[in-house]
Amino acid sequence: MSKWILYYIAATLCLSVAIQSGYTKELTLDDIFPTDRVLDIQITVSEKDWNKIRFQSRNFVEALNESRQFAPIDHPYTYVEASVSIDGVVFPKVGIRKKGFIGSQNHIRPSLKIKLDHIDKKGEIEGLNNLTLNNNQQDVTQVSQFLGYVLFNAIGTSAPRCAYAQVTVNGKNLGVYSHVETMRPPLLKRAFGNSKGPFYEGTVVDFHKEWENSFEHKRGDDKHGRKKIIALIDVLAKDDVTEQAIGEYVDLDSFYRFWATEGLLGFWDGYSGNNNNFFVYLNPETDKFHFLPWGADSLFTKFSMLDFQRDSRKPISVKTQGLIAHKLYQLEEGRERYAKTMMEILENHWKEDVLLAEVDRISAMIQPHMIPAQRFIHERERRGEGRTVSFEEKLDETRHFIRVRKSEILAEIADGMPIWKKRPNPPFVMGPDGFRNRFFELPEDNLWGAARTGDLDGIKRYLAEGADINELSEMTQLSPLSWATLMGKKEAAELLLQLGADVNVRQEDGGTPLHIAVFLGRAELAELLIKEGADVNAKNRGGDTPASGLHAPWGMVRFMTGMFDLKLKQKEVEAGREKIAKMLNVNLKTQPARVADNVWEAAFIGDLDMVKKAISEGMDVNARNPQSGDLMLPAAALMGHTEIITFLLEKGADINARNRDGNTALHTAAFLGRADAVELLLEHGTDANARNNSGGSAMDNATLDWGFTEGILELIGIEVNEAEVKAGRAKVVRLLSQHAKNAPKSQNLWKAAKDGNLSVIKKALENGSDLSALDPQFGIDPLGWAALNGQTAAVKLLLEKGANIHNRHRDGSTALHGAAFLGHVEIVKLLIEKGADTDIRKHDGMMPMDAAQVEWGMTEFVVGLLQMKVDEKKVKVGRIEVIKLLSE
Repeated sequence: MSKWILYYIAATLCLSVAIQSGYTKELTLDDIFPTDRVLDIQITVSEKDWNKIRFQSRNFVEALNESRQFAPIDHPYTYVEASVSIDGVVFPKVGIRKKGFIGSQNHIRPSLKIKLDHIDKKGEIEGLNNLTLNNNQQDVTQVSQFLGYVLFNAIGTSAPRCAYAQVTVNGKNLGVYSHVETMRPPLLKRAFGNSKGPFYEGTVVDFHKEWENSFEHKRGDDKHGRKKIIALIDVLAKDDVTEQAIGEYVDLDSFYRFWATEGLLGFWDGYSGNNNNFFVYLNPETDKFHFLPWGADSLFTKFSMLDFQRDSRKPISVKTQGLIAHKLYQLEEGRERYAKTMMEILENHWKEDVLLAEVDRISAMIQPHMIPAQRFIHERERRGEGRTVSFEEKLDETRHFIRVRKSEILAEIADGMPIWKKRPNPPFVMGPDGFRNRFFELPEDNLWGAARTGDLDGIKRYLAEGADINELSEMTQLSPLSWATLMGKKEAAELLLQLGADVNVRQEDGGTPLHIAVFLGRAELAELLIKEGADVNAKNRGGDTPASGLHAPWGMVRFMTGMFDLKLKQKEVEAGREKIAKMLNVNLKTQPARVADNVWEAAFIGDLDMVKKAISEGMDVNARNPQSGDLMLPAAALMGHTEIITFLLEKGADINARNRDGNTALHTAAFLGRADAVELLLEHGTDANARNNSGGSAMDNATLDWGFTEGILELIGIEVNEAEVKAGRAKVVRLLSQHAKNAPKSQNLWKAAKDGNLSVIKKALENGSDLSALDPQFGIDPLGWAALNGQTAAVKLLLEKGANIHNRHRDGSTALHGAAFLGHVEIVKLLIEKGADTDIRKHDGMMPMDAAQVEWGMTEFVVGLLQMKVDEKKVKVGRIEVIKLLSE
């Protein structure tokens, strides 16, 4: 036998052994966490299993259910068998599952866990048996985790290593992921020299009373660990807690570094910012807790994304939502130690030129591996509007953060750390009224809650604990005195005033407690406030004095009180206002002439002289109101002030300029039937087919349902004569019909689609109705309405006539979302057959599969808003079939 044959046999045997073992080389931890290149990770899994795991999803209400206070909520994710190749090294039998809490949910690019020893019990890489691949959904820049964890580690806070990976599943490129070191023994040994101590994950939890079982146990002696958690909770519950007492259970040197680093990096979703995304390790060598960061995809942001009503007094240099951070920050020595730690970090680690160069290096390294979906994102803004932003735009925001962060912090702490006493609320939970509490939470266990409920002992207790008597509540921006006034708690108001509350404390809108008392007809409270020195001439940001509230329409009162779960009778409010009018020496029967505070208000109330004066003094005729963003021309058109419209047009006003809601002057004039104004605008060449942000034209505004119109008028506080508006609208429709491309048939088309009236649909289309037009009330197109209402024949007809199956509604949804939402199986089948994208997302990220799994309470809420009636049983049965269809 020749030596070549022997070599061939030997090589074949070696190759056979390599194939059977699954590995052609041994990987090290350094191999899988490179900093200078992007890993190539290829996953092979059966399509059935892939669809099974990627469509698994957390329900917001279930994930934050109130029961989690007593035990962590189990995640809904399951492992399936797969094989994975890491830079060519194959692990043939692994387990993969979806991962993520709320913010990273994605069915197209899910975050993943890879369990190397799921089947092959020897599967590991230097002791690491579990890999974490994060999709960076909350981080368009892709740099937050990679750069953030580098900084945490450099500063001296133990944190995971991080690399980048291009992830492919069954040949489909999913783009760039962050490969984050899983919290396992190798990390603990590197950080602490041991890995046997109790180890816990914190997901929207904290060290509050009766929350000890909310921490998720990962490893180590849970009995000993829980005992220490309870002891720390007891210490933090004391009013006179000291730094030394906290230091008995928490390693303070490492905690201050961890805390200051979170503050420096703007980690709004971490422990100190949101009681979230952290691990705690009870180091057996010191028997003290050490904190480790996790989920760091929301760094390099100046303000928290959770501050829906941003308080300008809130510090940017420190976050104190975490209870340990809050307790330490209330101590002078705690603030001094935090400041010292921050200064050391800024001096030794915050090198702008180095960080900016690193951002540029990372960008160049990962861009070739990014997919188109990672280069742009639809970002929702505070007013409900949205915008599309690019990867480079968001990366520039990070660069700006790096450039100015040090100077901003130094400016804020130059004279010492700012005082900030706001007490953290217990971790958020979703109870039976979860939706309402999530978006509009009434204060309870705090000073505002005590004032709201009239709890006098509670008021005294919270003030003794250091609560600020004039602080505004986070979501509603009301002071304790304003809450007591709003809820009619006179004794609570008296007590607050006795204890030093500012009688003229300003709310977020610039109003005072007296504004509230007058608005609601709280005569006794108004009398009390005036007696205590309330300024009867104080103006809110809209320029209104308290007396202006005497004339507020009942609809506005009803709307506002409904938000606060407050039941008032119209007669009681009116009787109270009569008493207050006498106190203020105001004649209720005659409304005072309104005086404009600015040129936009002048255009609204018809003050031509003020408008002329402002323009003559150099005011830009197209200038926007700095508060509302609105223009003069639409304001004048809304109220039908043709002289002002003429003057503004002569001075160069853009006739097609839009307010923030997308409405032009023609839209606003049509809305209230201002026929003369509409005619004038048409004569000057306005675009009669322009559409606002909701997709509505001026014609749509002129044909709005009257009940919906009344709701808008109540909200903005305009009183009109119904008969006059309706007559004016009829004239407007005739005028617009001569100019608009879309005759006023769309209203009929939407209704016919809802009702499944095929003959009316055909006639409306023959008359030129727009198949893609969104109704102005709900922002839904005809196909969407037919799909929502289960009108299969209407859906078929509309598709045959050319309806765009992927036309977006106001919220970004499509017809498939609506059909899935209400379990219309046949329509879902039809839409899929016609090519509907089953992975398409609404603006909030929801896919059709998600729509079919919305909890029933939320479903009822939405159905009610849409003024529909559904059969709960049919919807739920239909949804089961829909989920099967969408999973195929």
